[in-house]
Amino acid sequence: MATTTKRYDARKALADYYVFAPLGAGQVLLEKGRELSGKAVQLAQSQREDWGKTYQDLAKRGEKIVASIRRSAATRRAIDQTRVARSQVKAATTSVRKAATTAAEATRQAAAKVG
Repeated sequence: MATTTKRYDARKALADYYVFAPLGAGQVLLEKGRELSGKAVQLAQSQREDWGKTYQDLAKRGEKIVASIRRSAATRRAIDQTRVARSQVKAATTSVRKAATTAAEATRQAAAKVG
């Protein structure tokens, strides 16, 4: 019986955060752009702890965006369609392989009858 539980993969989680933080940063930029509507703003450098906190905030924002995309109906449909297409390709590959094997065998038998 197949295992249905998912393992926690630390490498994958770390790699995901490289995606989540830029997505979160993009969302912040869009929000600030709307709020400021063209005003130029200079940001002062903050302390090291603030950068860590900001990074964590951006990563959380990005993770929320990715989670909402994964839950969306369009994403679910795309996943289902991909699954079906993969199954069809696998079936077609099997059919072609069987047809090639049958044709090769028929050629061998015909050659044996002639020769």
